[in-house]
Amino acid sequence: MRKYISEFLGTAFLVIFSTVALIYVSTFSIGQLFDVMAVLGLAIALLMFVFGQFADGGHFNPAVSLAAALNKQISWKTFGFYLLSQVIGAMVGAYAAVTTLVPVINAQMSSSAQSTGQAASVKAQQIFDTLQPTASVASLPVSLMIEGIFTFILVFVTVLAFQKMPKQAPVIAGLGMTLSAFVAYPLTSGLLNPARAFAPVLFAGLGSTGHVWFFLIVEFIAAALAGLAVLYFVKEDKKAA
Repeated sequence: MRKYISEFLGTAFLVIFSTVALIYVSTFSIGQLFDVMAVLGLAIALLMFVFGQFADGGHFNPAVSLAAALNKQISWKTFGFYLLSQVIGAMVGAYAAVTTLVPVINAQMSSSAQSTGQAASVKAQQIFDTLQPTASVASLPVSLMIEGIFTFILVFVTVLAFQKMPKQAPVIAGLGMTLSAFVAYPLTSGLLNPARAFAPVLFAGLGSTGHVWFFLIVEFIAAALAGLAVLYFVKEDKKAA
């Protein structure tokens, strides 16, 4: 039970860190986009150091857990409970971050509106809308390709680190997240994590976007391919030895 609670807490805090950082940049103009990606990388490294010792290194991402299950690092039963813990953790993290910051945003907007004489406010659902993966119909194929490629890279690096360099895995995963998200996020807003992509949709409404389902499918396919790639390289490495 402790490992599932660790995955829940780790995912919740990861989503809180990423959501707050994104809102700071988009609404308060504090920092730049690369700062958000750096926060993501640091958050993953920190949370893996804290909770990883209780939860198979610390995944906080269903894509990573799927690849780990394919490599027999965890059982399929554990994968199922990890998936549930991660989705619930992402929902709690997203809700906590958005509902906490909405009053702050509205207070700032109200203060600015007094000088212009125009009323202004934002609702939580509007924030959840901005946190969903985005793509137009024309750009959807390219966005999905980018999301798939960088999900593959992130998962491959992380799961390979679990197997070959477990002590350095938090740092490697953090670097992988920072670099991958820096390239992918401006184009897809996906953050390479199915739980994090799905959580805002639940609060905004399942009918608010149809793109998220494509992103979830692509992320899981990329994760499965990354898991098989790790299996191949580790197997070949053992043969060479």
